[in-house]
Order: sequence, then structure tokens, then C-alpha cells
Amino acid sequence: MPAEKLIQDLVYLGGDAIAWVAYLYVGVRLYRLSRRTRQLPEFLIAATFLLWVLSYLFYDIPFAIYRSDELLPAVSSYGALIALALGNVTFALFIRAVFRRDERWATWLVAAIVVSLVAGLAGTAWIGDWEGTNPIANPWYWLEYFGGFAPSIWMAAEGFVQYFKARRRLKLGLCEPMVCNRFLLWGIAGVLWGILEVVISANDFIYTLTGQWSLLLDVGVAAFEAVPVVFIWLVFFPPEFYCRWVEGSGKLADAKPPTVD
Repeated sequence: MPAEKLIQDLVYLGGDAIAWVAYLYVGVRLYRLSRRTRQLPEFLIAATFLLWVLSYLFYDIPFAIYRSDELLPAVSSYGALIALALGNVTFALFIRAVFRRDERWATWLVAAIVVSLVAGLAGTAWIGDWEGTNPIANPWYWLEYFGGFAPSIWMAAEGFVQYFKARRRLKLGLCEPMVCNRFLLWGIAGVLWGILEVVISANDFIYTLTGQWSLLLDVGVAAFEAVPVVFIWLVFFPPEFYCRWVEGSGKLADAKPPTVD
């Protein structure tokens, strides 16, 4: 195996490994929390992370054996697509449950995501693109893409909107600094997941045209899979030093109340 390809495979699998191990740990802990609290949001986000882990495992285990610029076995690759789609559905349901439970448009957006993913999976299987990596010859690819991209951008938008609202409340002493910070972290994670979808799609284009994956984009995929994990970790399991830093920043914000002209 050429050294460059070995490095490429290690980078790709390394980013995946960091992501799925962290999502597995967070997902299991959140599932246990949901059993104690019996709250829907905790269950939905736990299901999201665990389904993403299943998708990684379907793809990565055979990848480590078969990867030599050919497609994976159909059962494995299509199983990864199904698990990923289910995870994206629960992710959309989580966003609606947390931010827009009573908004009709949010219900329709979730429905559009579900329909896109179901139709995309069915169409992809129909034309035989089992790995879902041909954005040129497979028009159903773009329905699956929408089903993954839309929840990420929705999460980014909700996170930043709620963050700026919380910042105003924080200045009035009506919001806890950690609550405000968590909205920011969700917004950043959503942006990174959205970029990940774009990078994966760009790499699929290159593979379709050249028959080889881009080493540079493989590094990008690995980075944008692994880095959001840091922000998710800080949302759910912030270390003490980070909490002290956020609380300290919040007190500084409290010390500067808005003035009335």
C-alpha cells in the first residue's frame, strides 16, 4: 500500500474513530439520563448520537478491510446510510422538541426532512448507488444531502438566535452564564456539522470524477467530524475550569448593566 494512501486511510479512520467513540460515550450517558428524567429531548439526542455511531461502524469496519478505492459491500454501505438517516431524523425531532415545539413550520420542516431521507434512500437503492457517493449520476443523492444538511443548519440557526437572546437576558441578570454559553456551543456545532456535509459532498464529486478520494478533503472530513465533539462535550460535560471561566465572563457581563438614555 502506498504511503500516501496509508496516511489518507489513517486520517479518515482516525477522525471517524474520535467521533464515534465520543458520540457513543455521550449517547449512552444521555440515554441513562433520559431513563431517569423520562424527558423526550434527552432521549432524542441520545438516539441521534447512538445512530450516528451505528452508521460509523457499518462504514468503518469494512472500510478498514476493503478500502482500495472501490465501493464497500452493499449491505454495509447501505446500512450506514440507513443508520445515518435515522440519526438525522431524531436530530431534527430533537431541535423541534427543544426550540420550536409549538411552531407549525417546524413540524413541516421535520416532515420535509423525513420525506427527503426516505425518498433519497429508496431512490439510491433503486439505481444501485448503495454507498450514496455519486452526486452526478444519482439525483436521489441530493434528497439525502438535504436530509443531513438541513438539521445541521437549523441547529446552527437556533443556537445562535437563542444565544443572542440569552446574552441580552444575561446583562439583565435574567439568564445563567452556562445556559447562554450552551446555546453558543450548539450554534458552533451546527455550523461545523453543516460544513462537514459540504466537505463530504465535495469529496464525493472528486471520487465520482477521478475514482480517487482527495487527501485534503479526507483531512477536512476527519477534522469536521472530530472537532464538533469538543463542543458537544462542553455542552453536556463541561470541566470545572471551563465552568469557572464561563461564570467569570458572565459576572463581567453583569457588571455592565445597560444604560437608559
